[in-house]
Amino acid sequence: MNESQERVRRISFRDLLTIFFSKFHVFLGILITIIVVTMGVAFLTDPIYKVTGNILVKPLLEQGVKLMAPPSTQMSTQPVRIQEITSEVSILQSPQLLSMVVKELDLTTEEKPKSLLSRAALFLAGQVNKLMVALGLSVQPSPEDQAVLALKKKLDILPVALSNVIEISLTGKSPERITKIVNTLMQDYVEYHVSLYRAKGARDFYAAQAQLFAQSLKQAENDLENFKKEWAIIEITTQNDANIELLRMLRENLALVQANISDRQTKIGVQKRNLARTGEVGAITKDMQSGILEELIREMGPLLIDRERIAALYQKSSQKYQSLNRQVEELQKGYNKQTKELLQGSALDLNGLNSYAAVLGKHISEIEKKSLLLSEKQVEYERLLRELKQQEKNYLLYLNKTEEARIEEQQDSSRASNVIVSSWAKVPSVPVFPKKFLMGFLSLVIGSLMGLAGAFTAYYMDHTVRTPEDISRTCRSQVLTFIADQTQVMAGGGSIPTSGGKSHTRIFSKLSLEPGHTSRPGGGVVPLWMAEPQRYPGILESFRPLKAHLQFLAKSHPPMLIQVTGANRHTGASTTASNLALVLAWDLVDHRILLVDGNLADPSAHQTFGLSREPGLLNYLTGEMDLQQVVQPAMRPNLEVITIGKPASQVLSPFDLLKFATFVDEVRTRYDFVLFDSAPILGSSDSLTISTKVDGVILVAEANQTRYETIISIENYLHDSANVLGIVLNKRRFVIPKALYNII
Repeated sequence: MNESQERVRRISFRDLLTIFFSKFHVFLGILITIIVVTMGVAFLTDPIYKVTGNILVKPLLEQGVKLMAPPSTQMSTQPVRIQEITSEVSILQSPQLLSMVVKELDLTTEEKPKSLLSRAALFLAGQVNKLMVALGLSVQPSPEDQAVLALKKKLDILPVALSNVIEISLTGKSPERITKIVNTLMQDYVEYHVSLYRAKGARDFYAAQAQLFAQSLKQAENDLENFKKEWAIIEITTQNDANIELLRMLRENLALVQANISDRQTKIGVQKRNLARTGEVGAITKDMQSGILEELIREMGPLLIDRERIAALYQKSSQKYQSLNRQVEELQKGYNKQTKELLQGSALDLNGLNSYAAVLGKHISEIEKKSLLLSEKQVEYERLLRELKQQEKNYLLYLNKTEEARIEEQQDSSRASNVIVSSWAKVPSVPVFPKKFLMGFLSLVIGSLMGLAGAFTAYYMDHTVRTPEDISRTCRSQVLTFIADQTQVMAGGGSIPTSGGKSHTRIFSKLSLEPGHTSRPGGGVVPLWMAEPQRYPGILESFRPLKAHLQFLAKSHPPMLIQVTGANRHTGASTTASNLALVLAWDLVDHRILLVDGNLADPSAHQTFGLSREPGLLNYLTGEMDLQQVVQPAMRPNLEVITIGKPASQVLSPFDLLKFATFVDEVRTRYDFVLFDSAPILGSSDSLTISTKVDGVILVAEANQTRYETIISIENYLHDSANVLGIVLNKRRFVIPKALYNII
């Protein structure tokens, strides 16, 4: 706790600037957001106007003093007390008075906002209110009550200090509307105040009676209208005459239909009796026969005569008789079929006539009932008419009485009021909200303060390592060196301070832009700065502490096998390994250096040094080639590279083979420094296997990307199986601008 407090006390202004500039995007984002939101509200919301009116409370005259007293009359008054002012404020806020204003101005209809933002806010508030009502958490008031509550909420009624004046203020989006509301409120208040303080007279009684009879008149009108709708009454006499004429027509039609039914029944009965009695051809009378039936009878007559003649001359079993008899039977079947169909058709016609007669009878019965009902309801109808006329007469009587009483009250000189409108509200031309300039200034100030708070909060909540001090403070491993972010220097073109206080001036501004010197995320070609170290002295100085550390370790444990791996993906482990190999090759010309590409997931050494991918390490581990066959020369005479080689599909984990241990022993005897470029430890079991075979592990962490929890996890992961030499902080950013950094 004391150490933490000591660190807080020792924080410098440069540290504060580092925090600010490292999270400058957070500060800028919060600032711009607040400014945009504030100015969006300022420009996209409807302007709010405010109007003000004043009521003056005058001292009351002593009782017994007339208002129109002669000038010589001595009048005395009592001072206005604070209780009276409070009472008048309560009257101004009373629901009765506000309800009068709402009804008079029809404030139940809300004013539609003009701006899209205001409409969206109103719609959202409406939906929330509906949801609250649906969940039973709120009650939906009536439109009038809702308008009264809204008006009371917007009104600001306060007594002016050390005076008898009451100030009434109202805000709203329509200046004309709120001005009219305030003036109407003050006007109605004066009348309402008078009605409260004066004695009740005949006017109130007559007005109450007129209101009562108005309700009775309205009820009588509703009863008569409902009676007409219920019994379909328009004019009883006219409706009765129409019903009588309709009954006459329907009865005549019914008589004709019944006559047709009787005639049809007689004919059908005669045909059925003839068929039952004779059953012979021609039993159907002429008026019932159809064309087909007549044709059958005409054809059958000669055939019957021929059959009788043939029967007299030949045997019935003869072919001629049989042939003629078959013709007669065929015609007989057709005759019987036609006869049956005729009788069925006649029966259907008879049923249709009976149905029509039943419908006519039903209509006649209904009209007779309606006629009888109209006669019965005529008495009730006349009674309702009389009641309506009587209620109308009473209402007009008391309405006239009310007007007479009102005129008398106006003429009554004893009516007095101690309140008066001292200042009427005027239509404002300048809104009170939004104040664009003030809001812009405040948004800038508040946004800056909140941006600073957000930047500092984001900095202390950010668990990524940013500086070597962050690693030293949170992790067990030491920081071997740091490498500045090349993109920052190329973009800014300024100098980057080193750990000793010096600066690397434009060390990246001359970086080659050729395809062979570009770095691509996710693998590919990495920049070989140390191919020409004289062009990049600043980067060279970053790698030499790492080289010196390895030289120191090599004195006690030669030769050295070092694994270079990343804390996570894309930290620049391959870049570090390649450039470190070149630095060793440049400075240690009497040492043999070997770079081994052991990154199965993302091999890059063959592209970086312009070599062939095959043969390589995997060819050696699978026994296809020996060490001398897989080694390829690089750009320095004492530097050799082993690329990844041909993938072996029959082997899942080539580094678990015994051949890998043989490879390690063999390279120890041939080289002074062996650097293994491998995949991140936490994402590859092969990297863990390599770490158990080498003398030390160099962990590459990316500034502002690698979390210190990740580094701690790797340290714990490798605690018992490998030796972590230290950490290289890659892509370190110097956030303080050069000009400001030189000043502080």
